[in-house]
Amino acid sequence: MLALSTLVWPDKHTDISTTSDWSVEASQAKNAGIPIMVIFSTDHCPYCVRLREEVLKPLIKNGALKGRVLIREFNIEDGGKITDFDGEKIRVRIFVSRYKIYATPTVVLVDHHGKPLTEPIVGFNEADSYTHFLDEAISSAVMSLASLETPKFAAIH
Repeated sequence: MLALSTLVWPDKHTDISTTSDWSVEASQAKNAGIPIMVIFSTDHCPYCVRLREEVLKPLIKNGALKGRVLIREFNIEDGGKITDFDGEKIRVRIFVSRYKIYATPTVVLVDHHGKPLTEPIVGFNEADSYTHFLDEAISSAVMSLASLETPKFAAIH
């Protein structure tokens, strides 16, 4: 009976949030000093499901991503308008084309302005290698973000 209950009621601790207001996510990421992981997906993408179930949910559950990255999923098939990182309303297709999304899943790590911090990770083959690539990308994004936010001091002569 316990096993059945986990199938019926999803674990809220591993749910991956979606958003249509990136300015809220930008504010959270900026305050926390962490990058935003945007997972571009579609409803009928079996590889998106595998990425979620085999990589992301286990990493969230074991705390490996806590405090390192803000994770949000974005369905590229949604239409209409969303709120961009700067608070302006834009069409979904413009948001998707900005990141040159041509396949799902695609993971893009961005700063609080929506600027990419690493190369995107396109597609999904198997969990172990993907987890390795994702960890390297997150570490690189964190270092890039830290270097962008480090104050620069002019040399005094």
